[in-house]
Amino acid sequence: MRLRVRSKDKVHMINDLTPTSTLFELKSAIHALSGISPLRQELKIGYPPRVCGAKDDETLSSAGIQNGDQIILDENALPETTSQPASQPASQPVNKVTGSLETESISVPVESGFIILREMEDDNSCLFRAIGYGNLGCLSLILRNTIIKYIKDDPETYSDVVLGKSRDDYCSWIAEKNSWGGAIELAIFASYYKVEIRSVDVKSGRIDRYGHGIYDKCVYVIYSGIHYDAVALTPMIGADQEYDQTVFDTTDESILSAVIGIADKMKQLRKYTYTADFTIRCGQCQKGLKGEQEAVQHARETGHTSFTEYDG
Repeated sequence: MRLRVRSKDKVHMINDLTPTSTLFELKSAIHALSGISPLRQELKIGYPPRVCGAKDDETLSSAGIQNGDQIILDENALPETTSQPASQPASQPVNKVTGSLETESISVPVESGFIILREMEDDNSCLFRAIGYGNLGCLSLILRNTIIKYIKDDPETYSDVVLGKSRDDYCSWIAEKNSWGGAIELAIFASYYKVEIRSVDVKSGRIDRYGHGIYDKCVYVIYSGIHYDAVALTPMIGADQEYDQTVFDTTDESILSAVIGIADKMKQLRKYTYTADFTIRCGQCQKGLKGEQEAVQHARETGHTSFTEYDG
């Protein structure tokens, strides 16, 4: 499909969607081009233009969007209430950021405000929550489904060898809410959202860049050994999170330096867990494992997700 998206100051062209793509995928593509979160997007379609009232999981065809259409994009303020968007199922919890407002957050001042750590819930879905916060503010369940669709649609790239198990088994495993995400998922999200994802390792200071050199925009996540957190630009400490900016120019060195500063502060506070030499026991089959890599491999092979550290 060839779609023209017109905002108040720019026209964007989208050419890589199909009639069976979802409205969520269209909003994701618009977000990658415009930087406007889907939660703020108001799309008008048809002639005369009318607000598109379709749900995020509806196809473009069922939403009344056809090849060659022009879509008018308006940016709305987020609602002041804490209720979830109407397009999200009421039975599914919206991602929450824990500890960011209630406790003192780690931050680094920059010219336009503060780069601040947004801590994700420690529930084995932290990577999905961090990416959802950085890109869309959407449900981790939707992001898991995005991974599954990507893997199924590209068997050459995501072969059994790359995944470490059969593609069907991997898709079943990653669909589980307690399954951890890692490099494979970050690479897919970078490609899907057309944004570079930079993962900063707290202990080593290493920056892993997914989609490097391909995209003009980037988002950051902080990796502390067994956990991922999001990073945002806030105008002031204590400001509501609806004012957070999470998508940045890849060339903005001041933001990169500030994010590295966040990781440095976390290292000084020993807010990381080095798992390479940990002895871990599976709580479901009692198998002894060494390090995070063995635990991840065991989880992928067995579907087990309960692990405890012990003195081996």
